[in-house]
Amino acid sequence: MNSVVVPAPARPPGSPLSGVKHVIAVGSGKGGVGKSTTAVNLALALSKLGARVGLMDADIYGPSIPRLLGTLETPLEDPTSGKIRPPLAHGLKVMSMGLLAQGQTPTVWRGPMASRAVTQFLSEIDWGELDYLIVDLPPGTGDIQLTLAQSARLSGAIVVTTPQVLAQDIAKRGLKMFQQLRIPVLGLVENMSEYICPECGHHGHIFKSGGGEKVSSELGIPLLAKIPLDPTLVDESDQGISLFESRADCEVAKAFLSLAQNMASELSTVLSGGRSEKATVVSIEPHAPSSLAKVIWSDGKQSAISFKDLRFFCPCANCVDENTGHRKIKKEQIAGDIKPTRIQTVGNYALGIHFSDGHNTGIYSYDYLRRILFSETEGPRV
Repeated sequence: MNSVVVPAPARPPGSPLSGVKHVIAVGSGKGGVGKSTTAVNLALALSKLGARVGLMDADIYGPSIPRLLGTLETPLEDPTSGKIRPPLAHGLKVMSMGLLAQGQTPTVWRGPMASRAVTQFLSEIDWGELDYLIVDLPPGTGDIQLTLAQSARLSGAIVVTTPQVLAQDIAKRGLKMFQQLRIPVLGLVENMSEYICPECGHHGHIFKSGGGEKVSSELGIPLLAKIPLDPTLVDESDQGISLFESRADCEVAKAFLSLAQNMASELSTVLSGGRSEKATVVSIEPHAPSSLAKVIWSDGKQSAISFKDLRFFCPCANCVDENTGHRKIKKEQIAGDIKPTRIQTVGNYALGIHFSDGHNTGIYSYDYLRRILFSETEGPRV
């Protein structure tokens, strides 16, 4: 088996992406760090190393994947399945809003519409059998990132930054967002780490050096690769030329191949349990007396909380003032016989709880539940 092809638990038959082993998100806290270029060349590198790869452009407002891959082929519907067949570009299956809404007309949509488009890209595209679906996220930490976490079983995420201090600070936000969503962060990519002169081959630092190592050390996240700034790559990307077809032996190509191999290695480590992750909820169930809920955690700990407290600690905007953080609801307003009527997982990072009083907008992240249900120093809340 090729070293970059990592086995994965099977998805349920008939579910969206049932033939995709791993969905990997590539994100950043800000624009202008080369995130899309990184996503494209990571996908191309994985393909060159023998993996079956798809590339999904989730940047609905500013899609750049079609230009970077040099394709404007319009996706067509399969008359048998009714699903959309993604065009092929340099051996990759590709889907982007830029292939559907071609031309200079901007996509002027509110957040929910963009999120719905991402959901359709996951469920209505015939991705077929893939080892990896690389998802190029838009900058920031908004609706699309949350939708992806809820709609797809993400195997992991990669965060792209540059050596600049500002980019490092914002990259930390992106890293923490993935961690809050219970998505394993496979590592960090420092793009534009140094400049390679095309004439003499001299290496120079346009930005400060060592930024990637600093963030990696502070947050305990592997630095997967340092990608040099190569002017020729900029020109080739504008023309949709694949780096691995034009200059497969250059330093930047070797850096992306190293990124692909290191990412696969980290993914394998995470899946095997070799990297410690925060505890998740194994089960939540009624507990005697009947007004209590018992929570069992993946690290073996157990905790309990009354249904009334669970309802009182709801973190949604209807219950907590977003500006002040003050709780709007009072405990005495909650019925003594309240109980959960439905508990469902949200992505791989939270629980959505419906209550008998009709309240159903609370999403309790595992980290938040851990804080309200169990204090590591004070013991379980009962």
